[in-house]
Amino acid sequence: MVIINSFKYPESTIRCLKEDVRLILDKKDLGKGTLYVSESTLCWHQRERDNYGLTINYPNISLHAISKDLAVFTGECVYVMVDGQISMPGDPPPENEEDSDNSDMESASDISEILLVPNTTEAISEIYEAIRICQELNPDPLDVDEDSVEEDDNLYEDAEDDMNEEYDNASERGGGDADIDDITRRIRDNLPDVQVNYRNGHNEEDEFQDAD
Repeated sequence: MVIINSFKYPESTIRCLKEDVRLILDKKDLGKGTLYVSESTLCWHQRERDNYGLTINYPNISLHAISKDLAVFTGECVYVMVDGQISMPGDPPPENEEDSDNSDMESASDISEILLVPNTTEAISEIYEAIRICQELNPDPLDVDEDSVEEDDNLYEDAEDDMNEEYDNASERGGGDADIDDITRRIRDNLPDVQVNYRNGHNEEDEFQDAD
């Protein structure tokens, strides 16, 4: 996925604003600009060039960290990994790569790496913390859907456990149809979307008529 980027001034609350932040995109130094860590987007703008910069939605950020690795940069910085290849205005279009035989192998072009280098080391922790807070305010929709599905699965698993426990208790008491009907009614009341079919869906009177 290729992300065509440009600067858009944040429309939400700005948690952190830093001037003269150097931005390095995929090992290309884009120079210094103003960094805006807002509650909806992470933005960087180079004042000398109209609308030149980055606007990134937080669900597209897969990782951010404070890097002290000299192999990454000559000093301490904030490292940001973005899902998708970022293409800046004026950059040539990326070349189409041949599909790999191994579809499970992720191409290096599927991500972009950003280094944020402020003027002071104190600003590094401020930028990192602001991004962390704003990411929590903007969870990935896919993660939310997975959590909802897991909660639904747990709901039905708990209902099934309760049903098995009730039937076991009824068996220990030697209960008859009255116990079974009461259990069925309680399950139906607690889970209105579940249709409970008992006696295998047959009409008891029809069975006796067939027997006659």
